Amino acid sequence: MFCPRCGQQAPEEIRFCPRCGLSLLPHAALMAGAQPAATVPLAQTPPALTKKRVSTRRAAKLLFFSVALFPIFMMMSIAADSPGPLIVPFTLFTVAVAWWAYARLFGEDIPHTPRRSRKDLKAGAGAPALGAPQFVPASSFNRQRVNTAEISQPPSVTEQTTTLLEKDL
Repeated sequence: MFCPRCGQQAPEEIRFCPRCGLSLLPHAALMAGAQPAATVPLAQTPPALTKKRVSTRRAAKLLFFSVALFPIFMMMSIAADSPGPLIVPFTLFTVAVAWWAYARLFGEDIPHTPRRSRKDLKAGAGAPALGAPQFVPASSFNRQRVNTAEISQPPSVTEQTTTLLEKDL
């Protein structure tokens, strides 16, 4: 079997490409003629969330939370006969509006990659099996290596003294 991403030949029983780390399980099922169960047609693929959209959604959730908390803190304010408790929903509302404005003005339209939990990181879920592919040019194998041992070591004091004495004799 050949990896569809990089073209590396891999044995049939291997789960990930040894060069690029692509999961070969769905491709092996396709090569065998079976339809993989997790395949979603292209028309039903959900749109990728961007960081701008994720940040806007968070601001909307915070805005909703501040509006939902307002009646609770209004009752607390009436019971305490002081407007002090209303500072919480008003602060949340102000933060949500500022967050939304920042997301709309300065948000980036790059794909959002969700954070993985510690359990997923320990299990290695979603991580490539190997690191980045290494490339070594073929021409470097035939070159003669330079002996750098003499260059990296400074000459000793005794060698200089010996050479000076030999010149005087």
